[in-house]
Amino acid sequence: MIIWEWVNNQYPENIEISDWKDEYEKVVTVSHRMSSLVSSLSQRLFQHHHLTTHVITEVDALCHYSMFSPMVVIHTLRDILDSGDEHPRLPQEIDPQPAAALPRVNWQRVLPSVDTRGRMVPISPRGNKRYENLTEKYYSRKVIIHAHQHVCRQEWAEFLAAPTEEQSLEKGAILLARWFQPHKDVSLKQVRSQLNDIAKEVLTLLRTNHPNHPALSAGLVSHDYHLQESIWNENQCTQIFKCINHILFYQMKIVGNTDDYYNIENSMFNSVLTNKRGIPITLSIVYAAICHRLGIYLEPVNYPSHFLMRWKVPGSDEYEYVDAFNKGRRLSGLELLKEMPMGLGRDQSLLCSCGSMQVFQRMIRNIMNVAQMLAHISDHMELFCSATELLSLLSPNDRSIQELLLRIYYTLEVHYDRIVVGCRQLLDQGPSTILTEMLGDCETILDDQKNAPEPITPKHRVKKRASVVFVTGLIMRHKRYSYNCVIFGWDEECKMTAEWVQRMGVQNLQFKTKQPFYNVLVSDGSQRYAAQENLEILGEPVPITHSDVGKYFKTFQGCYYVPNAELSQEYPDDELKRREHLEVRGWL
Repeated sequence: MIIWEWVNNQYPENIEISDWKDEYEKVVTVSHRMSSLVSSLSQRLFQHHHLTTHVITEVDALCHYSMFSPMVVIHTLRDILDSGDEHPRLPQEIDPQPAAALPRVNWQRVLPSVDTRGRMVPISPRGNKRYENLTEKYYSRKVIIHAHQHVCRQEWAEFLAAPTEEQSLEKGAILLARWFQPHKDVSLKQVRSQLNDIAKEVLTLLRTNHPNHPALSAGLVSHDYHLQESIWNENQCTQIFKCINHILFYQMKIVGNTDDYYNIENSMFNSVLTNKRGIPITLSIVYAAICHRLGIYLEPVNYPSHFLMRWKVPGSDEYEYVDAFNKGRRLSGLELLKEMPMGLGRDQSLLCSCGSMQVFQRMIRNIMNVAQMLAHISDHMELFCSATELLSLLSPNDRSIQELLLRIYYTLEVHYDRIVVGCRQLLDQGPSTILTEMLGDCETILDDQKNAPEPITPKHRVKKRASVVFVTGLIMRHKRYSYNCVIFGWDEECKMTAEWVQRMGVQNLQFKTKQPFYNVLVSDGSQRYAAQENLEILGEPVPITHSDVGKYFKTFQGCYYVPNAELSQEYPDDELKRREHLEVRGWL
C-alpha cells in the first residue's frame, strides 16, 4: 500500500511500535475516514466561507487517532489534490522508483477546438483529471491547511523549546517555509541535502584553486554543530568566500529578485534554492548555511531596509559585513554606515548582530506585507492570518499580536472556539470593549453551529420576465475591463447598497440597477458583482484560475463549468438554460 510505505518513511527506523499490524489498520482507517469527511463537506459547508468549528474538531480527532495520523491525513488530502496533475507530487524523503514518462498536457483536450465551419466544438476533457472532482479538491485544500498546521505547530513547539544555540537560522527558515506551504512536501532532509551538495561544489572548486586548504581534509561541518567562531584564519576564510561566491552567484546564478521583489516565493527557503531568486534575508540565510558547512561562522544583522550577515575577522576584533543580495560583497562597518539611507544617522548599534527569533519575526512581517499588497486576491487574508498565527507562536506574550490574531479570526469567521478562549485569557489581563463584544458574538455563533445547517433556498427564474440571460457555469468576458470570469450566482436586480452603487458608477450604465447582476469569480483571484450589460460569453472559453471555483463547480467540461449539487439546488432552472446556450454555439 503506497500510503503505508510513504508514512513509514516519515519516521525513524528505530521507532518503537508494539503492534505494527494495529498501526497499519489505523492508517487505513484514518485514510478512509478522511476521504469520507471531505466528500461530505460541500453539503455541510456550502453556506459557510470556511471550515466550521465542528468540522475542525473532526479533523483534529483524526489527527490524534494514532501516531501516524497527521501524516496519513495530509497524504490522503494531497492524493486528492494531486489527481490529474501533470507531475504528481512525490514525497521528498523517498527515492522515486523508475516510472514511465508522464505525458505533457495536451491543451487541445482541455480547450474547445473549431469545426470545419469555424464553430467552437468542445473536446471532452476525459483523461485530464485536473478539472475533475473540483469540489473535493477545494475542500481538501481547506482541510489540509488545518491538518498541516497541526503538524507544524508541533515542530515549532519543539524548536522553541530547544536551547537558544540550537535554534538555527537554517532550521527555522525551513520550518517557516513548511508552515506557509501546506500543499508541498518541504522536507528538512531534502533542503539540507541541497545545501550539502552546494557546499561540496564549493569544496571541489576550492580543491582546484587551493589544493592545500585545510578545509579539504576536514570535510563538511554538520548542520547541527554549534559553531561559535570561524575555524580558519583570515586568508583561508577569504579563499572560501571567493569559492562560495563563484558557485552561488556565477555557476548557480542565484540572484536577488529585483524584478519581482515582493513575490512570496522569495521568502520561502526551499523556493529560493529551486528558483535561484530571493530577497536579502533568505539569500543571507542560504549564504550562512553554506559558510557554516565550510567552517565559517556568520551572524545575522537586522539592518534597516536591508539584511546582512557579519563575519568576525579571525585574529582581530573587526567585523566585515556580507551582502548576499549583492553577490556576497563584503564591506567594513564604516563602508556600510556610509551607505546608510539619509535620515537614519550613523548609529553603530545598527551593525550589531541579532537573535534568530528577530530574524524569523522579520521574515513573517515581510510575508504579512506581501499579503497586504495582494488585497485584490480573494484569499489574501488567509495568508495574512497564517502569518499572524506563526507570529503569535513566536511572541506569546505580545498582547497586541494575540489580539490582532483574534480579530483576524473574527473577520474571517473562523476558529470561534479559539476566539472564545483567547478573549477570555486577554480579558483576564485587562478590560476591552471590543474583546467583550467578540466573546459574546462567538459564544452565540458556536451555539448556533450546533444546529443543522439552514436548507438552501432555490432561486427560480421568473418565466414571464425572463430577464436573466446568462446562467451559472458560463465562462464570461467583461466588455469594459476585459477580464475572464465564471458565473456562480445572479440576482434579477442589483442587491448592493446605495453607497456601492454610487461608488461603482452603476448609474452611468444604460439599465442602471434595473437589470440582472451576476456574482463572478475572476481569473485574477478576485470576486466581483457585474451588470448583465457588461458581460458577454467568452468565444473561446478557458479555465478560470480562482481558488473558489471548486466551492461551486465539480467539473470543467472544456466550454463551461458543471455546478455541483449545492449550486444546482440553489439555481435549479439554470441547467436547461445552460444547454440552450451551449447548443446555440454548437458546444454540445
